[in-house]
Amino acid sequence: MVRSFDADIADTLDKLAPNDHVAQEQYLDFMLDTTFRKSIICKANHAESVTYDMGNPELVNSVPMRTIINSFTYTILFNEEALSMFENDIVRDTFQSIIKDGGQFNMIEALAIVKAANDAAKGDDESLEAAVNALYVAMAEHIVRGGLRFLKHPHPKAYYMEGQSFVPARFTKFVKALVESGTDIMYGATSENEAVENLSDEDLMFMEILNKPKAKSTIVNAIKKNVFGGAQAGQAKNQTAMAEAFYAELTKRMETLGYLENKIK
Repeated sequence: MVRSFDADIADTLDKLAPNDHVAQEQYLDFMLDTTFRKSIICKANHAESVTYDMGNPELVNSVPMRTIINSFTYTILFNEEALSMFENDIVRDTFQSIIKDGGQFNMIEALAIVKAANDAAKGDDESLEAAVNALYVAMAEHIVRGGLRFLKHPHPKAYYMEGQSFVPARFTKFVKALVESGTDIMYGATSENEAVENLSDEDLMFMEILNKPKAKSTIVNAIKKNVFGGAQAGQAKNQTAMAEAFYAELTKRMETLGYLENKIK
């Protein structure tokens, strides 16, 4: 994706490693002091079909690239203070409108905002085409650089409901493996594949307790048993208050991580 950076940098990388995309990316890591990368593991037949045109602004407005960009749902990860980086006024206003509306969008919605903004500015077909081209270039740049989260099928967020919510075993097994083996090499992640560095024994304990829908009292008692099992009985009132605080905090955390499912959807 080196062409998404300064043209002089891209030309230099071409000279250092002609026709070798992986080597160019590694040189770029040295130049930018990149210490962490995300990798996608896929089958060989899929790897053969990977295209790097997304990282080249000159190729983004081709039909194949636009088709790829159109196929995802996006969430903006930058804030309004960063909007000054967009040179095209309509593109800048489009992203601002999306941010104010919650930050999630698809290209049909974004293009409709661009069209409305161009009409409001009494623009013509030429200015509309320029804005649309600029929007696709901006989309590709921030897909590559991490300013946009993109999902083919957005995971519906489940909110905690007493007696209905539970943590599926697939999430519990995943977190158990991480907690027990350490996270020096591998990080945990949310259901939207965002890295989570601080998965803990407390998370795992709660996930194991909430392996099926349960009443709040049952969960609170299980927390008390796991956390205060050997404590004196005289501390029961304080233990209950602390367990309820754990309950409130960890149900919210499971929502944030996206690890909940509800029995009735």
